Amino acid sequence: MKIKVLLYYHLKEKAGTGTLDIDIKNGSTIKDLKDQLAIDHPGLRTHLDNVMILVDGKIVLNEDKLLENSSVSFLTPVGGG
Repeated sequence: MKIKVLLYYHLKEKAGTGTLDIDIKNGSTIKDLKDQLAIDHPGLRTHLDNVMILVDGKIVLNEDKLLENSSVSFLTPVGGG
């Protein structure tokens, strides 16, 4: 199935792009997608565990399943003071 991945901030720099179109098997989870991204873009490997992930605008967890044509956004934490 096709998934659109949106990367922001330093993740975009590590992958060399802000948008990726990923082909992943049916029934895949967020964890499966993160594993695939780490293989395809090794620079992301250490950064994917400390991000907020949204699927079609809703916060998700590693075990949540993906659906065809989902848009998955990876957002890095923002500090403030």
